Amino acid sequence: MLIPHDWHRRELLSEHGGGVVYLPDPADEATSFTLEGRDLGIEVQPNDLHALERGMLAGLKKLPRARIESHVAEAVGTRLITMEARLTFREEAATRKRWLRLLYRGTTQVRLVAQGSTPEEFDYWEPMFFETMRTFRFADWWAEVTGVSWAEKVWPDQGGTTEPAP
Repeated sequence: MLIPHDWHRRELLSEHGGGVVYLPDPADEATSFTLEGRDLGIEVQPNDLHALERGMLAGLKKLPRARIESHVAEAVGTRLITMEARLTFREEAATRKRWLRLLYRGTTQVRLVAQGSTPEEFDYWEPMFFETMRTFRFADWWAEVTGVSWAEKVWPDQGGTTEPAP
């Protein structure tokens, strides 16, 4: 996933998993890109698509004054489910604009959220949000393309793990 190098990174911890929040401007915490991942404990199958889509839409409609502008859901082959929605909603006195993307592979759910503190702020950052949303990949895509793991190149003494040596 590509993230602008000058965005500010913050760790995100939740009861369901972990993730990161990236802020283009640390003074505006309502404009952000969030990545969260979690293990569902059960493998998701393509025939789960409609139930997952109904759940996503029901959850979005719980946001105050939610107006879903568009949504799409699809199973890609037998290994991937992807869903997304664009919406506006109210948060106290502010109208926010959000783009949510959920991806499922095996037992893993990844949640990507691009949000603007206002619809205008979202529109300003949308090209960067688009780049980040569309470059997310599961696993080591570099190894799938080249046959060589990027992790082995970066940390050869770690046996290709994605964690740097202490």
